[in-house]
Amino acid sequence: MADIVFSVSQINEYISKKMFRDPFLSAIAVVGEVTNFSLSSVGHAFFSLKDEDSMISCIVYEYADNEYKDAIIDGALIKVSGRIIFYKKSASVQLAVEKASAEGIGDLYAKFEQTKQKLFAEGLFDKAYKKAIPDYPLNIGVVTSASGAAVHDIINVATRRFEGISITVYPAQVQGKDAARQITGGIKYFNDKKSVDVIIVGRGGGSFEDLFAFNEESVARAVFESEIPIVSAVGHETDFSLCDMAADLRAPTPSAAAELVVRSKQDIIDYIRAQKQRLFENLADALHQRQLLADMLTGSIKAFPLSMKLEQAGERITASCRMIKTSLIGLLEKNTLLLGNQINNLNSLNPQNVLKRGFAIVYDENNNVITSSKKSRENMDIEFADGRVSVTRKD
Repeated sequence: MADIVFSVSQINEYISKKMFRDPFLSAIAVVGEVTNFSLSSVGHAFFSLKDEDSMISCIVYEYADNEYKDAIIDGALIKVSGRIIFYKKSASVQLAVEKASAEGIGDLYAKFEQTKQKLFAEGLFDKAYKKAIPDYPLNIGVVTSASGAAVHDIINVATRRFEGISITVYPAQVQGKDAARQITGGIKYFNDKKSVDVIIVGRGGGSFEDLFAFNEESVARAVFESEIPIVSAVGHETDFSLCDMAADLRAPTPSAAAELVVRSKQDIIDYIRAQKQRLFENLADALHQRQLLADMLTGSIKAFPLSMKLEQAGERITASCRMIKTSLIGLLEKNTLLLGNQINNLNSLNPQNVLKRGFAIVYDENNNVITSSKKSRENMDIEFADGRVSVTRKD
């Protein structure tokens, strides 16, 4: 028997038939806590049941039509019944769930609900305490994993929308026992330095357990107590954490957070141009109205006897000139101030001004901006506010 060689498919087929014929595995009940719940594009639901020591994958076919679907929620403790199946293609074992009923809630979810109710009662989620996100932030702080996809998404989106914007990353663990302490440490760091205009806190998607650092009470309190506005971007759009609830603004994903915080440079330029055009149109309209008034007064003068014309005309012309002068001066001062403010806003966003504050831009041989040490070259140019310097990297 040992000399017979089987294919992988034959072995998996044999195991599948063995499990299918096993009467114990064909009708089984299991109690566990739901985690990693997701829906497939064809309408099946996937999740895992776990206890303190182990985990088993589960599937619910045609989930939308299953009458027991309301019991299957991340963090819920449920009892399910069904049969064990062996998926031959990946050689994986699953529990095909037919029925499900609630048994309570898992320990982690119970902690989440208890903390949420406590912080809600203290007012940490009230809209009255939400701080406004700056319209034109020049410096952005990011608290997330330095090696995760979230930080790259934020940097790519932000720099694409406004080249030259300053982004400072505070690297922190985003899951595990030390994650909450490091996340709160990042928020405190930016508040102590006061070097950024807004903070993005978050990470990419994961299970309820993976994201739980953002449900810790210490993190929610640090977000609430931050003097700098905070945008929370934890997981995917369907995920919702206590960090989201305490933040000044919640973004569905890290990429969306960058889009919400950083305005497109072209949109800002278009806005200033529109304001400038509106300024000139208002000025032209005001001058036209004053011309109409002057024409009307001229017509009125002709209707009086010459003796009255001279006296009244002089008074009206003097008064009208004074009124026109006062109105035009006021209008010009108002619109000049508005235009000056818009020009100042644009100048403050000019990357050249950022260089004057001590920052620099690094270019490769092709004059492309280098944003990471991993992309550095042997020969590079460094642009300061007063010119460029060619450098050679020494490893």
